[in-house]
Amino acid sequence: MDANPLPRAGIVVTALVLAAMLTAGLGLVTLSLLAGGSGAGICGSAQTVGATEYGGPGDPSSGSVGSSGVNLAKQPNSYAELGGTSFRTATALGGLAYGTPLAISRGARSVVAYKRDIGLGGGPIDGHPREIDLWWELARSLGIPYQHGRWAGTVQISVVSPACGAGGAGAVQTTTGPRATLLPDDEAAAPASAPAAVDGIIAAGNQIVGKPYVYGGGHGLPLSEVAADYDCSSSVAHLLWGGGLLAVQTDMTAAQFEHWGQPGPGRWVTIYASANHVYMYVAGLRWDTHNAAGPDDGLPGIGWHPLVREDAGFVVRHPAGL
Repeated sequence: MDANPLPRAGIVVTALVLAAMLTAGLGLVTLSLLAGGSGAGICGSAQTVGATEYGGPGDPSSGSVGSSGVNLAKQPNSYAELGGTSFRTATALGGLAYGTPLAISRGARSVVAYKRDIGLGGGPIDGHPREIDLWWELARSLGIPYQHGRWAGTVQISVVSPACGAGGAGAVQTTTGPRATLLPDDEAAAPASAPAAVDGIIAAGNQIVGKPYVYGGGHGLPLSEVAADYDCSSSVAHLLWGGGLLAVQTDMTAAQFEHWGQPGPGRWVTIYASANHVYMYVAGLRWDTHNAAGPDDGLPGIGWHPLVREDAGFVVRHPAGL
C-alpha cells in the first residue's frame, strides 16, 4: 500500500546437441501458453510445466548458435521450445513462432525472453512435462544458481503478445515517433517500434486512466480485474501485468518495487520507487497518480503525465530486457 505524496515540481540449440540439453538441471515454470498444443489457444490459462537450462561454459557441447540462426552469446535473452528435433516437431508450447516473447520472473527479478531455439526435451519433472529451456545467461539473470551446466529454481512465465493485448486489455494505438504520445482523451499511443511488452503496459494503463485514487485501492484483486479505484503500487502493478511482467495474482507495495527488476534506468521502462510512492516512465511518458510536475502535467489524478518530475529519494529500477 502507499500514501499519495504531495505534488512536487518539477535458447537455442541444434539437433546435434539436443542430447546435451537432457543433462541440464531442472525447475518448474508457470506458463500462459500462446497457441495450440497443451496451450489450448492464444492467451490460454496458466500451466505448470518442466523447465531446463543449457549452454555456457558449464555446458559447452550445447554450442551457441540456435536453430533460428542467431548467436546466443549476442542474444542471451533466449529460450527454446522443446519437443522435437525440428521446428515442426518441437511444439511443447504449442508451436510458437521464432521471436515470440515471454515474460519470466523469479522473486523480485524479471526478464522478457524470446524464442530463438528448439530442443528435444526429456521426461517429466516432478510430474510435469518438460517444455521449455532457458539459455544459461537468462537463467543467471533471474538469480537461478548455475553450476556445471545445471540450474534449479521456480520461475513465473506469462505471455507477452500483441494478440493478447494487455493480458486481455485490448489493442493500443501506435505512433511513428520514438516516444509514447499523450492523446486528447488522456490515453497514450505506443511507439510503433516498441516491444510487445511496452504495448501491453500502455494498453493496461489506458484501461484505468482517470480511476479514483484511494489508499489501498486495487489491492487484493487479480491484476486482470479492473478495480473501482487504485493507489500508486496497485496501478503500476496492473500496467506491468499488462506487459506480461507480473503474474496475475501479484500484490505489491511501493516499497517492494524498490527491489523489483534490475537496478538503474531501462531503455523503455524505468520505475521510481520509495517506501511511500512508486511511479514509472514508459517510452518517455510518465505513469503517476497525480500531476506532480505542476498544472501542465496532464490530468490531476491517476494516468499518463507528460512532464518529468523530481525524483530525489526514489530508487531507480527497470524490468530486465526493457
